[in-house]
Amino acid sequence: MTDQRSFARTVIALSLAVIACCVLTFTIMLLAGSPAVQPQRVLDQEALARAVLNHAESDSSFAKPPTIDDVSCPASIPVEAGREFECNVGVGTGNTGGRAWVKVKIKDDQGDLSMD
Repeated sequence: MTDQRSFARTVIALSLAVIACCVLTFTIMLLAGSPAVQPQRVLDQEALARAVLNHAESDSSFAKPPTIDDVSCPASIPVEAGREFECNVGVGTGNTGGRAWVKVKIKDDQGDLSMD
């Protein structure tokens, strides 16, 4: 009789362990697919600065051509369709340089940009 109770307890304990492992696995898989757990995508700062620089060079007349170091954009901009922000392209001071503000809009969740 004691052997049967011991066997029953062992089976129950193993069953509970298997169920706990299944629940834990399901929870991890559920959370891994959740957007709240995945890191937020942000724009690549260097690529953004190059795109703004190319736009500013084609639309503005600077006394001295701007370089990538002359571009200033907000940091860590989340990739969200419709988000708008401004970048500054500034060269020198006074009459010896130039300054332009470039309005940037994120067109889609892939990070495609439009600039004005």
